[in-house]
Amino acid sequence: MSVIRVAKRKQRLALLRCAAQSAAVALLLTGAAAAATPVPTPGAIAARKADAARYAACMEQVETSPKEAFDAADSWVALGGGEPAKHCAAAALLKIGFPVDAAERLEALAKASAQDDDVRAHILDQAGQAWAEAKRWDDANRTQTAALKLAPKAVDLWISRARTRAKAENWGLAVDDLTEALKRDPKNAEALTLRGSAYRYLDALDLAIEDLNQAVGLAPADPSARLERGIVHRLRGEPDKARRDWAEGLLAAPEDAPIVEDIRRNIELLEFPETATPATK
Repeated sequence: MSVIRVAKRKQRLALLRCAAQSAAVALLLTGAAAAATPVPTPGAIAARKADAARYAACMEQVETSPKEAFDAADSWVALGGGEPAKHCAAAALLKIGFPVDAAERLEALAKASAQDDDVRAHILDQAGQAWAEAKRWDDANRTQTAALKLAPKAVDLWISRARTRAKAENWGLAVDDLTEALKRDPKNAEALTLRGSAYRYLDALDLAIEDLNQAVGLAPADPSARLERGIVHRLRGEPDKARRDWAEGLLAAPEDAPIVEDIRRNIELLEFPETATPATK
């Protein structure tokens, strides 16, 4: 299994939740109330802090009890909770297993939001990730492209659309997006790792190893870069180099991280090719 084609639902949802949290924090810090009140009163500040605490608690509940989190968030919306409440409700729907409903809510939130282009762009990107979860690739591309029109300098948005395109096996388009990300941040190890993986699927192993060497140089303890470079070494007929990368990846990754299983499956494929479960092409 490659870094860019993660099949585990847990990993896909984690990516979306991280993006959701970062944008929602921005919603709370730059909320419409702040725009309407240039010099907030002590009461307004206290209310904003209370909303921030309530949002944080809601997102924590999404992780442990998503149905209860949705009910709480929906009630909060009815009481005037605004954008943070709607955001948490959408996150809960995604966790429960309703990506289409989550995507639709996130799109509506972005459209109605009073926030700046960057915040609305990240909400649209989250909608795109939810559409991708539902394998609605055209809708995912539409919303993530709209996000990039609002915030074309945001490196993370280029990376996010690349991930979606890779999930849809549009490797060439994924490379294009990652190249745009790297134009804006040439030392972004994540983008280099992902582009190296996409190049591998395009059978461009020389380009893949070039990106992955840079990625490992920038982030030597990143297990994702080590996993992917090891795969490319194996495909290039360099088993010793593959073993070294995977050994470093296992040392760097937490024991319960999903990537540990991926690394071990690739080691089995190298050492016992006739009996191992296929890990990659």
